[in-house]
Amino acid sequence: MNVLLLSFRQTLGSLRLVGLLYSLTLVLALLVALPFYGTLKAEDQDSRAFLALLDGFDYTVYSDFMHRSERAIDPLLSVGRWLGVLYVFLSVFLAGGILYRFSQPTARFSMSAFLAACSHYAGRFLRLFGVTGLFVLVGAGIWPVAGSLLGVALSDTLTERGQFRLGVGFFCLFVLTATYVLCVGDFAKVLMFREDERNAFRAFGRAGRFVRQNLAQTYGQYWLMILLGTVLFGVYFLLDELIPMRGWATISLMLVVQQAIVFGRIGLKVWWLGMAYHAYGNWQKPVQPSSPPPLAPAQLASP
Repeated sequence: MNVLLLSFRQTLGSLRLVGLLYSLTLVLALLVALPFYGTLKAEDQDSRAFLALLDGFDYTVYSDFMHRSERAIDPLLSVGRWLGVLYVFLSVFLAGGILYRFSQPTARFSMSAFLAACSHYAGRFLRLFGVTGLFVLVGAGIWPVAGSLLGVALSDTLTERGQFRLGVGFFCLFVLTATYVLCVGDFAKVLMFREDERNAFRAFGRAGRFVRQNLAQTYGQYWLMILLGTVLFGVYFLLDELIPMRGWATISLMLVVQQAIVFGRIGLKVWWLGMAYHAYGNWQKPVQPSSPPPLAPAQLASP
């Protein structure tokens, strides 16, 4: 609990950092949203059918529009996919700066030091991203394959309800395995940062042992962050049901609510990395009393 509160206080003290990450996310979203809005205005031909979407998703309106304007929309969808790839890269790139911020809790936020830390650890974290993706593919990907094979083998004996339960069971195993591997990957980032480790496979293995030995303080807190993020989405969908979007006032209100949820989700990601940083630091102290101090900004310029 001390780790939770400590990292939460430091996250509140790093609102400039959270605001920076939110601004980057907003810019990436606008790169797709503004051209998409312009294309919709050009393609809707003053049709009032889109007003039906204010009350909820209408597949008929969507399918009719895509049938008529698919050629105009496809390039924008392709851009959106590439921006998704860029967003993943930015998430990996910015992790070093976020961890550096938690290693300097009393220092004033410095953009130059933040970017230097991001650049310094980017190569290591990209290699770790590849290692983590490999273990997600091998470790978690085995469950859908096993479930499909078992479903085919038992198709003559299982009822539809039994097949559904089998699918849900293997899907839960997939989610648990994937989230566990992702949790280990985040702690491997912390290990590489705190101990200046460069070997991604070795860092992942050591982080895996740490997570296994401290399951409640690591994987348990990871799921706490997932649940808090789910609650934020639940609040948004509840407000979406309660607030009828009949004009610009209510649409603007929901836009503010939506952006507040995005800001909160980014804050949760920063909070989680802070929790991982302090959790690993607390465990490390008895084993390694004189842990190396965080790199100074001048040192961050060297690879």
